[in-house]
Amino acid sequence: MEIMLGVRFLPSEYSTGPVHGGRIDSLGLDENGAPVIVEYKRATDAGVIHQGLFYLAWLMDHKAEF
Repeated sequence: MEIMLGVRFLPSEYSTGPVHGGRIDSLGLDENGAPVIVEYKRATDAGVIHQGLFYLAWLMDHKAEF
């Protein structure tokens, strides 16, 4: 996936900690050092969008880590 996406991946199942209480399937950094979240889904329901917004909120709370 690094070759295809140009993303340096960090550990899989990245924990968002006790406050957010989730796990990101794959977390990485792009060529500019910006975080990239990859979630693997089969579903197409609204829950997929909600999870993406949840991870966006997590990223906004953890800017200093990136």
